[in-house]
Amino acid sequence: MNKTMAVHHTINLVFVFVLLILNYFNISNLTVSIILASIITINAALLIRANKKQVERDGVTIDDYNKK
Repeated sequence: MNKTMAVHHTINLVFVFVLLILNYFNISNLTVSIILASIITINAALLIRANKKQVERDGVTIDDYNKK
């Protein structure tokens, strides 16, 4: 995992934890929950896009990586 993908994973984890904490304690309203869920989804899409570019550039798939 390169630095870009690690940053995306970390950001998504932070957003998920914030969303869980806010929903657990009923601190946020529906709007904040929808915004956080949208940010998580968008960041996940960007992560997939970055991973696709890396695979296209390096030509390494998961199966190729596991064979090493």
